[in-house]
Amino acid sequence: MTNEQKRANVLLWAESQLGVIEWPAGSNKVKYNDWYYGKAGAAGAWCMAWVQWVFVRAKLPLPVKTASCTVLADYAKEHGQWVTGDYKPGDILFMHWGKNKALTEHAGIVEAIKSGYVVTYEGNTSLLSQANGGCVMRRNRAYANITGAYRPWYNI
Repeated sequence: MTNEQKRANVLLWAESQLGVIEWPAGSNKVKYNDWYYGKAGAAGAWCMAWVQWVFVRAKLPLPVKTASCTVLADYAKEHGQWVTGDYKPGDILFMHWGKNKALTEHAGIVEAIKSGYVVTYEGNTSLLSQANGGCVMRRNRAYANITGAYRPWYNI
């Protein structure tokens, strides 16, 4: 597979999950946590578990298996794969919701770059809760809320 095909495969798997919700609502119980933790009914913030699931399904597992945004962001920084601009489809985007722009509170996968915002696929989001909303959605993210991104090797 070419790098373009690998990127397209990641985006295809991400898009295929649009509309998946946790059940019951507010529980963080979702198939991505079951897969990540290896047991039914596992609960916890799941944006990174969803990202990990997508990359494994695309046959491109990430170099660090983690459910923590911070752990993957730190890995990216340590290995020259951290970017803070010129985002590309297939990058893993990290976001923050407060004044500390260094935080990595949430993650998603870049679908497209538009004028003034980035379109992402995200797990555990909603229109009411940016980073713990219980649904897989396509979101538009303002640059003001972006911390940076992990650039997978196929995007370098």
